[in-house]
Amino acid sequence: MTQVTIGSPKLKSNYEGVPKNRVRFRNPNTNEYLHLSGSGRTQGTDYAWVGTRAQARALRDRALSEDKHWPFTAVKANGGNQ
Repeated sequence: MTQVTIGSPKLKSNYEGVPKNRVRFRNPNTNEYLHLSGSGRTQGTDYAWVGTRAQARALRDRALSEDKHWPFTAVKANGGNQ
């Protein structure tokens, strides 16, 4: 027998924002962040890219291998220096 439910059950989550081991890319000259799309810039962290250090290295290495200008440095996800 299959039970059909209507609506969504309540889900409990302990999610409290960005995990501690995540980083963002920030341009130190303009204080702009890398956009979450992986290209472009954004002023705040609402639409800024965030990921693990390994993902950050891969993103940076890909841009450099394509001879793209890479002005960003990795910082803690909350905006502090890495």
